[in-house]
Amino acid sequence: MRLRYTLVSDWPPLAWLARCRPGAPEIDVFHGPRVELAADWFCEAVWDGAFADGDFDRTDLVFGSGARARESDGVCFVSSGSTVDRLQSIDAGDASWVSNSLPCLLGSVGATLDPTYPGYFTDLKSISKGLGRYTRQLATSAGPVQLTYYHNLRWDGTRLIETPKPPGLRGTGGAFGTFADYRGFLAGTIGRLAENMEAPSRVERYRLLGTISSGYDSAAAAALARPHGLTEAISFGSASSGEPDSGEIIADVLGVRLTILARHAWRAASFAEVPFVAADAKGEDVYFKGAETLLARRVLLTGFHGDRVWDRAARTDADFVRGDQSGLSLSEYRLWAGFLHCPLPFAGGRQAASIRAVSRSRELARWHTGSYYSRPICRRILEEAGVPRDAFGRWKKSVSVLFSAQEGFLTPSSFADYRFWLERHADEWRRRGLVPPTLTEGADRWRDARHAVARVLEGLAHAAPRRLWMLRSAAQRVVTLGRRERLFRHLFPWAMERAKQRYATAPLDEPPPPPPRAPPSHERSAVEASLSAARALG
Repeated sequence: MRLRYTLVSDWPPLAWLARCRPGAPEIDVFHGPRVELAADWFCEAVWDGAFADGDFDRTDLVFGSGARARESDGVCFVSSGSTVDRLQSIDAGDASWVSNSLPCLLGSVGATLDPTYPGYFTDLKSISKGLGRYTRQLATSAGPVQLTYYHNLRWDGTRLIETPKPPGLRGTGGAFGTFADYRGFLAGTIGRLAENMEAPSRVERYRLLGTISSGYDSAAAAALARPHGLTEAISFGSASSGEPDSGEIIADVLGVRLTILARHAWRAASFAEVPFVAADAKGEDVYFKGAETLLARRVLLTGFHGDRVWDRAARTDADFVRGDQSGLSLSEYRLWAGFLHCPLPFAGGRQAASIRAVSRSRELARWHTGSYYSRPICRRILEEAGVPRDAFGRWKKSVSVLFSAQEGFLTPSSFADYRFWLERHADEWRRRGLVPPTLTEGADRWRDARHAVARVLEGLAHAAPRRLWMLRSAAQRVVTLGRRERLFRHLFPWAMERAKQRYATAPLDEPPPPPPRAPPSHERSAVEASLSAARALG
C-alpha cells in the first residue's frame, strides 16, 4: 500500500490528513509544510530510535504522530505516547479519514458540531479517567468521530482498527526496582530523543526547550535533559494566585538560560483562545501563546502528568488516569506554532506501580519532605544536580487559565465574535425548545457580583497559613464555583468554527462545506475584521 502526498502550504506546518479508500492501492496524505515525508512513512514526531529507520510504530516512546506502511501489516497510524495528543478519525462518504487535527478533520469532510449540546467539555475531559474509560466518540453532523489516545490505528485495506502500542516494559522483570533504574531509563530516553530530533536526515531538525517553575515536575525534567543538550527554558513568572513561580534559582544552578514570560501575555493576541479551546473544550494551556516566538522547531519538554507518576501520595494507574486534562489543549496549537510536545512523566508511565514503589522505598526516605506535596524522585534528581532544597517544591502552584471561572473570560475580539455567534445560532436552541443563551447587561452585572464575592474569598484563602492547605484548597474550590462562567459550555463549537478556517484550502475531491451565513450588513465590518485577525493567527 502506497502513500501519496499533497502539500497544502496554507495549512498549519505540522497538520496532516489521510484519506483511506477501501480497495484502493494508495492512501492520500494532505499535509502542512513541515511534516517529514518518506516513501513508506511520514511523521511530525520524535522517538527513541534512529530517525532514518522510521520505526516510530514499534515503540511507546514516541511524541507526535504519523503513519508507517509495511507490506505485512498495512498502514499504521501512530498516536503520541501520551494522552495530551490524539488521533481522530471518521468514516464519511466512500472513505475513512484520519488526522492529527480535529478542526482539520471536521473541516475537510464538511462536518459541524451541535452548538446547543452542553456536554463537549465533559466528553473530552473524560480522558482524565484513563485509557479504559474515556468517551471514544464525538457526535458531528457527518457521523461520529472516533478519538484515539496513545494507541495506534491500523488500516488493513478496508477499515481502521485500533491496535495497542508495544508494551515497552523496562527494568528487571518489567519493573523499575531502584531509583537508579528509573533515573537511568528517563535520562537514556531523553538522550535517544535528542539524537532523533537532531538527525542529519531530517528536513526539520528540532532543539529541546524546557519549562521550569518553582515546583517539581518540569524542573526535574530539565535537570535530566541538561546533559543532553537542553540550554534554554521558559517560565511564566507567576502562578494563578499571583505568587512568584519562575524557578530562576533552578535555572541558574542547571546552567539553563531562562526566559520569563508574563502569564497573561496571550491576551494581547486576537483570537488567541481558538486553537486551545478547539482542542479540548477547556483551553487551560492558552498561556503558552505568550511563548510562540520561542516554540517553532522545538521539542517542548514539560512535566504534565507528574502529579500522578512522581507524587509519593498519588494514586497511580497503568491506564494514565489523571487528575485533570492539562496539556491536552496544546494539541492543536502546537501544529500551528510548529513544535513537538514531550511530557516526560508519560515515558514509562504504564509501569506506574513500580515507579510509586520507588518513590516510597527506603532508599528515597531522606528525600521525602513529610508534607502533602512530596515527590522524592524529583527532589533527589534536583538536589543531586546541586539545586538547594528550599528553592523548589515547597507548595503546589498552578498557572492554568480557567475560562470556566475567568474574570476576563475571553479577549475583547473573541468575546465580541462569540456574542455574534450565539445570536446567529439562537434559532437552533429555539427549534429544540430551549432558551438560547444570551450575553445581556443584566447577566454581566450578576457575573460582576459573583466575581466580587469570589475575590473576597480568594483573599481569605491566601491569608490562611500554608499548613492549613486543606482549608485553602476548599476556599479555592468555592472561589471557582463563584466565578463559574455559565456560557463556557458553548465555547467549543464556537472555537471549532473559527479553527476550521485554518484548513479552508483543503484540495480534496469533495466539495467544501457551505460558508456560514453572512452577518447583517451593519455588523459585517467589525466581524470581518475580527475574522481576518483569526485567519492570520499562526
